[in-house]
Amino acid sequence: MKIVDPQTATLTNIEVLSYLTANAPRKPPQAPPGARHFNPKPDLRDHCTVVTEIHNYVERISPHLLDYPRYTHDIQQDPKTHTFQQPSTDQQQPYIQPSEPTPLDNAIRKLLQELKPYGLTKGEVMMMINLGVGLKNKNAGADSMEVDRGEVAVDEDGNQEEGGEEDDDAYSNNVLIESVIEELGARLKEGDKEDIFRIMNKTLGSAE
Repeated sequence: MKIVDPQTATLTNIEVLSYLTANAPRKPPQAPPGARHFNPKPDLRDHCTVVTEIHNYVERISPHLLDYPRYTHDIQQDPKTHTFQQPSTDQQQPYIQPSEPTPLDNAIRKLLQELKPYGLTKGEVMMMINLGVGLKNKNAGADSMEVDRGEVAVDEDGNQEEGGEEDDDAYSNNVLIESVIEELGARLKEGDKEDIFRIMNKTLGSAE
């Protein structure tokens, strides 16, 4: 394999995951009976390792990507189980991907259109997609209930505290966006950050 034209286009992490899920590694050829030293051709062992590591990275480091709109063409496929089965390698014809866009494709296209007025660079938008800037933590409520076992937090006066999870989301999103957008204070007006968070959560946070 040779890279003919490096960096012709740059993909987000979710787009890489989408491509690898739709183009599952082929099963490598098996050694003939009695063979002691066998090098499969093509040798796909390194490729399979890379695919496995990418799936592990998403599940351990960036699980929010799995909550994005569906990135596969098969509506019955659960992307979280990575059960996409490519047609048998015995067939001679190559597998042809459907031409219609996935819900993720439509979501990213809509996201780019709605973020255009803010003058963000391509790299900044890609990093926000990779990091899930603006997305609400869907698991926060469940995790809190499991840890607190139904206990309600109260302040010193005995009043119930509210908005804890929302405050955590807001703080995390502010930290992320300030680390992604250069000279944020000079480039964005007051209220622009909240609008960007809303756009991100509306387009990518409403999984289909």
